[in-house]
Amino acid sequence: MTKSSRDLELLVAKIQKQLAPDSEVLHDVKLDGLQSNRKRQIDVLVLQQIGQYKIQIVIDCKDYAKPVDVKGVEEFYGLLTDVGAQKGVLVCPNGFTKAAKTRAEGWQIDLYSPVDTDPHKWQVQPFMPALCDFRTAAMAFGVSMSAPYPFTMPYDFFAKNIVFDTEQNELGTMIDTAMDKWNEGHFPSELGEHPNLPIFDSPKVMTDNGHGMLVPVQLSVSLFVERDLYFGQFPISQISGFKDEISGGVIANAFTVGLLNPDEVERSWQKIHTEDEAPIKPVIRLRGLVGWVTE
Repeated sequence: MTKSSRDLELLVAKIQKQLAPDSEVLHDVKLDGLQSNRKRQIDVLVLQQIGQYKIQIVIDCKDYAKPVDVKGVEEFYGLLTDVGAQKGVLVCPNGFTKAAKTRAEGWQIDLYSPVDTDPHKWQVQPFMPALCDFRTAAMAFGVSMSAPYPFTMPYDFFAKNIVFDTEQNELGTMIDTAMDKWNEGHFPSELGEHPNLPIFDSPKVMTDNGHGMLVPVQLSVSLFVERDLYFGQFPISQISGFKDEISGGVIANAFTVGLLNPDEVERSWQKIHTEDEAPIKPVIRLRGLVGWVTE
């Protein structure tokens, strides 16, 4: 056995142990051949106790320069039959031929390649198809008053007039409070119009009527929410699992994604109008709010 082959077996055993921590994962063991009457070498053996039954899963690792062909699958099926395993898995970093995949499907043999970001010969730098959904909101403010007092509204009323509760505690201005609520995600962000939303948590508020008097007012904001969609590849900084070479999916318990710069998304990702325009189906969808800032 070469060092590279042994390293691949140890990597596969490590990944499998992470995927099934409650099972017993053994490396480089011998099992009795029921038909050959000789010891058969097993790269990785997974033992799982289910009730009164012990399930044996045999994993064979192929450090080949080329994809495993149909003959490799047939030889592995002979090994499974000989040792009486309940499940078989072939792992090859360089994949499998089309004929090998067809034969393996017929025998319910899983075909995997390692997906692992740790430093080694088979290290990968994976990405996942992602959709960034940036939400923006246009705001329109409303004010009404029914008290029998004069009311003069200056041009900068929404930006400058301080609002108070009934105990004359200062609550802030309409614009600043509405912007903060949007930025913090306290307003609805579904697409479309959201009319007459309360700006302040206090049910009754007051503000200066333009004549030096605090008067009760009804204040609201209406939002019109739109979005910009971007499709791109989101970097995965850490993962340890297997790629299913038949289905194309990745099997892993967890993964860690890298940092995502919104400016980079806008600059280099593909802008689309609907999700149907994405070149491939996104694995993850990220929604963000385009925040308001005060000058």
